[in-house]
Amino acid sequence: MPTGTKVALDDARAACVALALEEADAVGKITLTGPGRGTAAEAHRRVEFRWVTIRGRTALQRTRYDERQAFTSNHAIEGEGGLVSKSASGDEDAIGAREALEEALRAGYKHWRVEHARGGYNVTANAKKARATISRDNASKGTLIDGSARTQTIVVGPQGHDREKSRLLTGEDPFLRYVGVVAKDGTIKASKRDKYKQVEEFLKILNVAYDTATSAGHMKGGDETRPLRVCDLGCGNAYLTFGAYSLLSSKRRVPTNVVGVDVKRQAREHNSRVAKELGWDASMRFIEGTIADADVTFVDGSEEDAFTDVVLALHACDTATDESIVRTVRWCAPLALIAPCCHHDLQVRLKSAPHVAFPPMARHGILSERLGDVLTDAFRAHILRLLGYRVDVMEFVGGEHTPRNTLIRAIRTNASASKAAWEEYDHMCSTWGVTPFLADALAEELAVARRAI
Repeated sequence: MPTGTKVALDDARAACVALALEEADAVGKITLTGPGRGTAAEAHRRVEFRWVTIRGRTALQRTRYDERQAFTSNHAIEGEGGLVSKSASGDEDAIGAREALEEALRAGYKHWRVEHARGGYNVTANAKKARATISRDNASKGTLIDGSARTQTIVVGPQGHDREKSRLLTGEDPFLRYVGVVAKDGTIKASKRDKYKQVEEFLKILNVAYDTATSAGHMKGGDETRPLRVCDLGCGNAYLTFGAYSLLSSKRRVPTNVVGVDVKRQAREHNSRVAKELGWDASMRFIEGTIADADVTFVDGSEEDAFTDVVLALHACDTATDESIVRTVRWCAPLALIAPCCHHDLQVRLKSAPHVAFPPMARHGILSERLGDVLTDAFRAHILRLLGYRVDVMEFVGGEHTPRNTLIRAIRTNASASKAAWEEYDHMCSTWGVTPFLADALAEELAVARRAI
């Protein structure tokens, strides 16, 4: 690439394209910034190119940034077709690497940076005068602001793009085969991919939440004297129950006892049999009963210090989610991860309310249903806050895996709620003309907490 005081802009473009395409093994990242006013470049504040290897094919990866997000597409070299893989935006033309690069260089960016094994090329483009100034720095030399020497490393050549995703659960986890998620060859069954993804993402949040709660001193980590106690309420086929035990006990080496509760007898029998076959029955127990009334005791049977440390509930239907929160509060559980399911109870209460706060929001069935969902979970999160928990409500998995993808993460800090928080709660109740099921179930606890302010 020629360097000098000034060169023709077309020559600079041609040299950049030639360098990128003819010396791919020696080229690192190409960056275009400084979109000119009134040019095509204004659509994206920054464009980056780099060579990547995808499924054995070399492609030029283009990443374009607007003010909010990045859009990536992978363009094949000439003679190998257009796009190597579909772009994130889904609307890219199937253009090749040369055309993608030339298009960006003509768009109107003022500053180009081309990283090469010989050093970095810096181009200042003046479209009005059709001129460009090119300078080159040395890849191995330079100075810091204080004048001391530095070493700059430029990564060149196609970079591997077929990266294995970091997962907490793999086909090698033995329990996945016992619960029917993994086939004999270790692959995830097509019919179980959504369930696998839900549990995987749930466990990622549990993994981080455990560290957060223990590092802040809100929860003690388990040890041989007093194992961590985890209760999965409404465990069903125990995908999450076994996953949580595998994560904490097997992967993290945290001594852990787990109880799974489900109303179905066959669930208790099946899950107990799986635990025994896995050799985990000394630390796991399954109980038949409702979430509200099941007699939860751990395998050691100890009554001393018998409260639960971690409460899990994945898609307990309607008020069963509220009952999981009630048990969380009454056990003084330091950590709860609860993913609600359907929200029928508050829907009925809203219909029976003496007034409708915002009639257009309740006029259409689908809007009324979604309003009830949001309002129910808002009440749940706020009540937990009033009772000494730090609460986050988040999406724990993509909507393509389940429409019920909200998760309530609560860590008990024992901090007293402010007067303003109580006023917010009272305003919610008066505005909508309802009190939620959870408030009725925890009426005594709320009264005690209110008196403390």
